[in-house]
Amino acid sequence: MGCLPAASRSLLAPCVAESHFSKGDLLVPEGEVAQQISVIKIGAVMGTRQGDDGHAHPVALFGRGKTLGEYAIYGHREQISAVALSAGRVCRLEVQDFYRLGLVDRKFHDGVHEHAVRSFGQLADWSRVMRIKGLQQKLLATLQLHAREQRSRVIRLPSHVALASLLSTTRETIARSLRQLEAAGQILRHDRWHCEVVAPA
Repeated sequence: MGCLPAASRSLLAPCVAESHFSKGDLLVPEGEVAQQISVIKIGAVMGTRQGDDGHAHPVALFGRGKTLGEYAIYGHREQISAVALSAGRVCRLEVQDFYRLGLVDRKFHDGVHEHAVRSFGQLADWSRVMRIKGLQQKLLATLQLHAREQRSRVIRLPSHVALASLLSTTRETIARSLRQLEAAGQILRHDRWHCEVVAPA
């Protein structure tokens, strides 16, 4: 966790375990207290929130560097689920290791609180994107935000089905809008799965 002091990260380094996940895996379930804190190393993940209708609704895209399960430090239940959109890898830490190593002090709390504040801002950004008028501009804003959060203009495109679910449209409309964005020079397709977001993020 980059928000922690360097000394704390050094102590935690031997405890880090890397694991693989597959498309469709539930990485973090909403409503449960996580036993591990995970950081996405490679892969795309959809954040979902259960609605009053009992169904899970997409609310955000997560990628490299996103921390999952951090609220378990305080024994809080997860407020959103995280479902893998592709195969990938995460680095995991057992929650108990933070306490076993004596790292839960004031600086630790400050770091976790700072991260929570940033996470709140990220979800607010996704809420803003959903209110943009026009599917093409909404899709562009989605790709820009996804790229910004991963600190890279070149991103792996989520599937058309995933983007359609997130933006409440059809995969055919997503495919057409991607072609239009490419024709307008706002994205540059590197291959079938990767694109560069040319428009400023």
